[in-house]
Amino acid sequence: MKHSIVTGVLAILCTAGSAAPALAPQGQRPCERSNAALRLASRERAEAAYWLRVSRVLHDAGGVHVSDLRDAWKDRGAALKLADEVFTARETACAMFGHGIHAPDVASGNFTTHANNVYLPLEPGRVLVREKQTDEGLERIESSVAEGTVEIGGIECLVIQERETIDGVLVEYTDNWVAQHADGSIWYFGELAQSFEGGILDSLDGSWRYGSQGAMPGVLMPATPMLGAAYRQEFLLGVAEDVAQVVRLDETVTVPAGTFHHCVVIAEWDPLEPFEYLLTFIAPNVGMVLEIDTRTGERSELVEIRD
Repeated sequence: MKHSIVTGVLAILCTAGSAAPALAPQGQRPCERSNAALRLASRERAEAAYWLRVSRVLHDAGGVHVSDLRDAWKDRGAALKLADEVFTARETACAMFGHGIHAPDVASGNFTTHANNVYLPLEPGRVLVREKQTDEGLERIESSVAEGTVEIGGIECLVIQERETIDGVLVEYTDNWVAQHADGSIWYFGELAQSFEGGILDSLDGSWRYGSQGAMPGVLMPATPMLGAAYRQEFLLGVAEDVAQVVRLDETVTVPAGTFHHCVVIAEWDPLEPFEYLLTFIAPNVGMVLEIDTRTGERSELVEIRD
C-alpha cells in the first residue's frame, strides 16, 4: 500500500505542469474576469502548497510517511474547495455592484478630517470598549481616535486605533485610516493590523493602504444609511474585500453600556471568509454598540464609554 501511494505521487510529479492554465473567457465582464483569474491563482497556490509538502515528505531522511501524504492530499482538497467557495462569494459581490471594477473617484479636495458623521463620531479622547466571551477567553476591544492625522495616498486621514486583548493579553493592535467625504460619508483608506503571539509581533496579515498594490478605499459609514444600500468597505484583492449592506433601520438595542435607540443595522461579510456574517448595530452619536456573529451567535457588546 505504501509503495503504491509513493509510486502514484511520483507519477503525478512527472506530468505536473504539463497542462496549460484555463484563461477567463473574453466575453465576461470585468469583475467576473478578475474573479476567474483569482480562482485560478487560489487553485494554483493550493497545488503548490501540496507539492511543497510532498517534497518535504520525500526528502525526509527517516523515510516516507504515508499518513503525511494522505494529510497533504486532504488539505489540498480543502484548499481547492475553499477556492471555489470564495469564487462564488466574489461573484455574489460582483452582482451586488454591477459587475464592474471598483474604481472610486478619489480627489483630495473631496475629503476632510473635520468629521461630523452622526453614526461614526470621530472625537479624539473618547474610548469605546466592547467585550465578548470566546472559547479562548474574554475578548476586549478598546477603540479610540488618535490625536493628529496621517497622509495616505495624498489624503489626510484621521487614525482610529483599536487594541484587542484576550484575558488581558494583547493579541492585535490596529491603526485604521479614515476621512470624511464631502457628502458626509466616512471613507476607509487602509489599516496597519499588527497581530501578536506571546507578546511578540507575529504578523501584519490584513494590512493594506490606498495607493499601494492597487488598493482602493471604500465606505466605512454612509452619511445617511438607506435600507438595502450596499457598498464595499475596503478593496485589495486577496487581502481586504469586506462588503456591507444596510439591513434594518430604527432598532433599539440594550447592552451593558445602556439602551440605545434609532440604531442602524449593517450586515458585513468578507468573500475571503464566505461563511462568516456579522451584524453590527450602530447608534447615533455613539458608533458601534453591538456586533453579532450570525454563525456562532457570539455578541461583542459595548460595555463602557470613556471621554
